[in-house]
Amino acid sequence: MIRTLLIILFCSLLSSVSLANQSAERAIIGFSPDGKWFAFEEFGTSDGTGAPYSRIFILDTVNDKWAPGSPVRINYGENPAPVSKARRDAMRKAAPILKRLNIGEPGILLASNPVTEIVANSRRINFYRHMSMAYPENRQTYLLREIGFATPNRCQGMEVAIKGFSLSYSKAGSTPNIVYRDRKIPKSRGCPVRYGIADVIEFNAPRRLVHVVLIHLYARGFEGPDTSFLAIPVMQP
Repeated sequence: MIRTLLIILFCSLLSSVSLANQSAERAIIGFSPDGKWFAFEEFGTSDGTGAPYSRIFILDTVNDKWAPGSPVRINYGENPAPVSKARRDAMRKAAPILKRLNIGEPGILLASNPVTEIVANSRRINFYRHMSMAYPENRQTYLLREIGFATPNRCQGMEVAIKGFSLSYSKAGSTPNIVYRDRKIPKSRGCPVRYGIADVIEFNAPRRLVHVVLIHLYARGFEGPDTSFLAIPVMQP
């Protein structure tokens, strides 16, 4: 009886985290010295074909838009190859943009939720900026709330509920302040069905303190739910 209950509990946990068929990995490339530009890479293998891909995103953290020439995408279609080759090709292609924007300063990873980790609530992440600040009054939180949207034509017939999201920030239990909210679902997201908070990265520039919150995007894929990343810049006071 106990074994049966454990099996049921384990299966329900797997269902609750919606393990993905194609799960992208990410690598943080860094910031420009003034904190205006942030770059990261997502990479993996495509479901169906198993071919590798790499995408490098370069974000204007002030205006929340991509840098000219970004995202940089490498995809081998249906041709198998090592993921490392796709990553090298993408970095070679992105190198002139990264050099022009002087991107290479490391940020600080304040908190992280891998897509495979079973957590009580993947839509909330709590952290301190530094262990020397580990007091209740310095506890910070990002909270994601999903928003229902009408099903776009591209997702008709899939029998899935299409979702957007909002992101709020609070400190020391204060009233959450909305720092991002979807007004529509970009076509680039495909058919999104779920979101979670992946990472919070900080960069303390001379004139600005920047957080970039990476979001796990779960979208309907070829053989099941796929995951990728979205980047939300947040300027801290």
